Amino acid sequence: MAFKRSGVQIPYPPPTRSAGGRFVEYSSTPTVSVITTAHNSPATLRMVGFALIRQSIRPLEWIVADDGSDESVLRMLEQLAPHLPFPTIHVWQPHAGFRAARSRNNGAFLARGTVLAFLDQDTVPDAEWLGAHVMGLGSWHVSLGEMIVLSEREVEGLDDGGVGAGDLERRFTPDHQRRLLRLHRKAIFYAILRKMGLGLKAKPRLRSCNFVLFRSLFFAVNGFDETYVGWGQEDDDLGRRLYARGASPRIRIGSARVFHFPHPLRHPPEWKLGANVARYQRGRSPVVCERGLADHPHADVQVTRLGCSA
Repeated sequence: MAFKRSGVQIPYPPPTRSAGGRFVEYSSTPTVSVITTAHNSPATLRMVGFALIRQSIRPLEWIVADDGSDESVLRMLEQLAPHLPFPTIHVWQPHAGFRAARSRNNGAFLARGTVLAFLDQDTVPDAEWLGAHVMGLGSWHVSLGEMIVLSEREVEGLDDGGVGAGDLERRFTPDHQRRLLRLHRKAIFYAILRKMGLGLKAKPRLRSCNFVLFRSLFFAVNGFDETYVGWGQEDDDLGRRLYARGASPRIRIGSARVFHFPHPLRHPPEWKLGANVARYQRGRSPVVCERGLADHPHADVQVTRLGCSA
């Protein structure tokens, strides 16, 4: 099925409201597709897979949205997938610069779940991550989380077995708790302003490493804007367009926790001076982006189905 909005044809119906204009909420647990971006980091991506086994709400599927990794990621997934209680789908595109927006859309386009949950390859969720996001989620909600930034010392000795046994959660410190609480309160403040009609266009901020929403809402704005190539702003742009579409922020920073593993700097230090920032700050993007899900499937994308029901 497709619908048109602002001249862009999108292959999915928009979310609906109840007769009173309120969000449609679901009494039963919806099906969830977890979409994780990847590029040449099989070790932490493997930990994400083990962490998803422990979720209090089991994913329908795990989609690895690969932005042009070498063979190491697929080889790791081929070994891991038979041990996971849900299917794994590897969606690969050629590497042509940092194209996270297009890569995430590749995964979302193939997703079968009614809800999409987004992670990065270096953000490993605790056992209640999905449960905190999904329970009570409405069709017009965008559920927002943050990340707990771990140091090299804090991840020392942690391996797949430790993640599977819950050792990651035991590394959550009072300092981490205080930081999340501060960010949670700040986001609640912005959400209240938005409810009063006083909200800033992109606040509270959507972090692409930890957010959840209904598939229909994601498709209603044509997903991520794929003209954002290079580091930064594709998630801020998505948040701003979702709010303009009428989405309501649902703050789960304190409860939907993911742990960010340390790694060498991946983004250029001067990224804030780049074209993405300048373009985003102009603030003229349409609610339904022109280059997004409506352009899928892309001919250069390779899909490998692994594990359960492959």
